[in-house]
Formats: sequence, structure tokens, C-alpha cells
Amino acid sequence: MSSLRTALGAGVLLLGLGSAGLAVRAFQAKQRAAVEARIAARQEPVLTPAPGPAPRGLPVVAPAGVEQGGVPRGHVDGVALRALLLRRQFEDLTLAVEQLQWGMESNPQDEHWMTDGIQALGNGAPDSAELLDAWVEASPRSFAPYLARGTHWVNVGYLRRGTRFVAATAEEELAGMQKAFERAVPDLTRAWALHPKAVAAARPLIHVANALGDREDRERVFARAAEQCPSCADVRSVYLHGLTPRWGGSYEEMDAFAEAQSRAHPELGFLRGFADWDRANDPRVEDDNDRALVLLAQALSAGDYWEFRLARAKRLRGTGALDAALVESNRAVALRPARADVYFERARILASSQKWGPAGEDLLHGLRLEETDADGRSLRPGVVKGLVYAAYEQHGAGHREEALRLLELAGELAPGDPEVARWRTRVVTAPSQEQGKEEQAGMPEDFRAVQQRDYALARERRFAEILPLWDAFLARNPEHGLAYLERSGTHYHLRNLEAALSDLKKACDLGINEGCARARQLEQARTTIR
Repeated sequence: MSSLRTALGAGVLLLGLGSAGLAVRAFQAKQRAAVEARIAARQEPVLTPAPGPAPRGLPVVAPAGVEQGGVPRGHVDGVALRALLLRRQFEDLTLAVEQLQWGMESNPQDEHWMTDGIQALGNGAPDSAELLDAWVEASPRSFAPYLARGTHWVNVGYLRRGTRFVAATAEEELAGMQKAFERAVPDLTRAWALHPKAVAAARPLIHVANALGDREDRERVFARAAEQCPSCADVRSVYLHGLTPRWGGSYEEMDAFAEAQSRAHPELGFLRGFADWDRANDPRVEDDNDRALVLLAQALSAGDYWEFRLARAKRLRGTGALDAALVESNRAVALRPARADVYFERARILASSQKWGPAGEDLLHGLRLEETDADGRSLRPGVVKGLVYAAYEQHGAGHREEALRLLELAGELAPGDPEVARWRTRVVTAPSQEQGKEEQAGMPEDFRAVQQRDYALARERRFAEILPLWDAFLARNPEHGLAYLERSGTHYHLRNLEAALSDLKKACDLGINEGCARARQLEQARTTIR
């Protein structure tokens, strides 16, 4: 009997251990799933923008070397560059990037053309990977596609890793980062070998070295870049980031480096402000806006640099000084108009001031440059709601056109949002002063008049009568993206899915985000049905 009890007890113990083991494994699996979901969420686009029009000529806004009020006027048009990529105009894209490189070589002060242009092309968006592969295949002898693809994978690595300290970062996040870097480095190395003066390759390589804690590699990369471009500012800025205490450096190292560079090249005097800029970003002064603002004033005394202005705008916003914050963010945009982060911060300030139209425009522009950005992700829901509310107010005040403009902007930021669609229908179908005049003319010339007639007939399901209205309008206005979007709905209700999809693709091609989103949905639905 005692032996039976012993045997039963052992069995119960083993069963208990087995249950505990299963519970542990289930918990670990749940943790892994949570980490994988977190990584996937960071890489998911906030918005997949329409390509927009391709640039004609060099995608640089305003001439190089011209200054107004101390602010360089010339900057790369990152949205236009991405349009070439999204449209698969690889020959034009290769030439554009090579021209940007030549411009930088002739005037190192235009280094930001390459820095910001390559960042826009290699922003880490998931839809870019296949496009960049195709570009490399189309232009295998040019440094340009390798540089963009390498930059893309560095950005993917940082997206996978997240922004937490190493101790709070999961092994899966670090491993994902490492795999992305392994894809990035050969491309960046090849780009630099194909064009030895392409110092834009140094920045992502320094980012890799910083993330991996490889100080020796960072020094090697910087030394080569500094030799090829003794006065390039952007590569020195990213190198200084790596000297901050959080990356294992010190303020003494930062000051010594900045001083040496400034003596050799007085135009780099702003580098002396980086140590104070980093002190202002120290978590220990996170809640001390007054102290941070003093430090940023000291940084700006060294030079008017865009990151200093951006940090000051954020701090002023934190104190509620929104007008002053807007002044600082405007200056940051003027100093670096091709960087997405300056638009996201200004959008946040404008949203805090309930200036929903400008906030939406800045947010949309920022997302066209960086569609996976965390700031853009957190901003979008509130801005879309604010745009709908502002449209409601404008509609109540009798400003129909402004209400529709705000709703169309909301639709660009949140394609398919049902609340936006409901309000758009409500405003479009509301009587307007022009309605009678247009109807008397027999054939509406104005887009709004056709749109209003469309919605009125649609309520009665008279879709066959709507189609000729849009056909006539588009015959006169063949580049009107919103008209193609509206006509696609008519085709859809008439069960002509091929025509509906064709119109949606045309609207997308003309820069209408909602056209792109609906085209993807319709194609997926057709695939599922088949």
C-alpha cells in the first residue's frame, strides 16, 4: 500500500511538473507572439501614399547656393524622388540621384541633397523592398540603387529593434535588427566602392556601427568619409550622435571633436552645440523644460541648426507656449525642408492649436516621406478626428467648399474611414446656392456640381444616369484624380469591376491616396472570389 502511494505521488508530481512546463512554454510562446506583433506593428505603414507626379528634371526645389535670411533655399524633393521609385522609372531615378551626387561634389554644402534624398528612397517602408531590388537589377553599375537599398535595410533594422534601451529590448528585436543589417552592409559597401565620393554611404554605416557597439568600425568609416569630404556637415553630425554618453561616448569627446572640426572649418561651428543639445535630451531633465530650454539656447548660440530648433519647438510645446513653438518649428522646416520629422512636430503643434487643416497638410507631407514613422502613427487618429470636426464647423457656418476640402484631406490621411465618408456624403448632398444655376445650364461644369448630382442620383440607385455626367466631365478634365475616384464608384455599382479598377488606378496615379487604397481592396476581393 505504501509503495502504491509512493507511485501515485510520483505520478502526480510528474504530472504537475509537466503542467508547469506546458504553462511556461505557453507563456514563452505568448511573449514571442507579442514581440513579433510589436515588430510587425512598427513596420506596418501608417499610410501607403499615392506616387504623385514624377518630377521634370532634377528634383531639387529652388536653385542651389542661393540663400535668403541665412537659410539655404535649395533642397531635394524627396516626395518626387519616391514618385520615380514607385512608378518604376528607374533610368530617370538613377540619373536624378547621380546628379544630386555631382551637385554635392561640386558644393559640399549641398550634402543634404543626398542625405535627405536617399533617406526618402530608403525609408524602410515594406513596399519599397521589391522596388529597390528591381532598381538594382535595372541599374547594376550605378552606386545609386545600392545606396538606397542599403539605407532601406538599416532603417528596417532600427524599426525592428525599436527605441527602448538594450535591457528592455527583446532578443527577437535585436536578432531582427542584426539580420536587416546583414542585408544592408554589403549594399552600402558596394555603393561606396562603385563611387568612392558617395559619402552618403557613411551615415547608415555609422548608424550600424553605433547600434552594434562597434567603435572601431565607426572610426574607420568616419575617417574615410572625412578624407573624401573634409567639410561635409551631415556625416559629422551623425558621427557626433555616436559620441553621446548614451552610445558609450562622453561630452568631453563631443566637445573636443566639435572644437577641432570648427577650427578647421568655421562653417561647422554649429557642431559645438551638440553636447548641450544632448544634455537637453537627457531623461534626467525630461520634466525640467526650463533647464532644457537654457541648454538649447546655449546650443543655438553655436549655430542655427535644425535639430536644435526642432528640440526647442518640442520643449516649448511641452510648456504650452504654442505660438513660440510654432515659430521654432517653422524655422526648423526652413532649415531642413526635406526631413519628415520637422513636419511631424509642426503638425503636432498645429493640432494642439486646433489648426486642423495645416496640421493635416504637414502630417500628410511627412507620411509621404516616412510612412512608418512613429510620430506619424500617433498623430493620425487625432488629426483625422480634428479635420472631421473642423469640417462640421465649416459646414455649419455655410462654408461648403472649405468643409469638403477638409474632408478630402481627412480621406487622404485615412482612406476608407467610414466617419469621413459619412460626413462627405452629408456635405455633398446638402443644398448649395450654385445647385440651381448648374442644373439650368444642362451639363454641370463644376466638379462639385457633378459630385452633388452623382450623390443625389445614387440615393435613388440611378447609376446609369450618373455615368455620362462623369464621362463628360473627365473628357474636359482628364487629369482630375477625384473625378476618377468618384466615377469608379459608379462603375462598381453598375457591376463593371474592370472599369472601376481602371479608374481607381488612374486616381492613384494622379496622387489620390484613397484611389490606391480602394484599388488594393478591389484587387484583393477579386482574387478571393476567383
